[in-house]
Amino acid sequence: MTGNVTLHPDGPYFLRRTVARLLPDAVHLVQRHMRETMPTTLVRLAHPSAFGPAVAEATGGAPTWWRATREREHHRRAARDAQGLTVPTADGGALVLLHTAAMRDRDEILPTLVHELVHVVQMGRPATAADALARNRHHLGLEHRSRRWLADHDTAITRDEEEAYRIEHLLTAA
Repeated sequence: MTGNVTLHPDGPYFLRRTVARLLPDAVHLVQRHMRETMPTTLVRLAHPSAFGPAVAEATGGAPTWWRATREREHHRRAARDAQGLTVPTADGGALVLLHTAAMRDRDEILPTLVHELVHVVQMGRPATAADALARNRHHLGLEHRSRRWLADHDTAITRDEEEAYRIEHLLTAA
């Protein structure tokens, strides 16, 4: 698709076609504004029930059935309010999951792509990617993090989210 950002071939045809058309512009906007490296990225249209398994697969580990089920349910519930989710992958890339039902409003597709691609650039920052991967592995029971570490990471997530919303608004406000 665009450099190192590709669109997964699954998903509703018309939505996939619209995302494919807007994705190069979104990548260009974000890279020009942030001037940081964007890791190899796969953009995938998915139903919220697929978010949990995709996150588990991206961590590169094999969680227990119970942990995988809990993660799937957590992401399914959280995805109702979210339009997208960006996670680092164990191989150093990023995975962007776009909630198919939330993408039905065509006016929200470009802002959502920009927002998630800002998170992709953030995942290109070594500490951010490592911490996000460690948190996902903690939630899947593959490694342990202290409550203090998790609280500090929540602060970092809030900071990254604020940056993503600020840049999304700056680049897509008409």
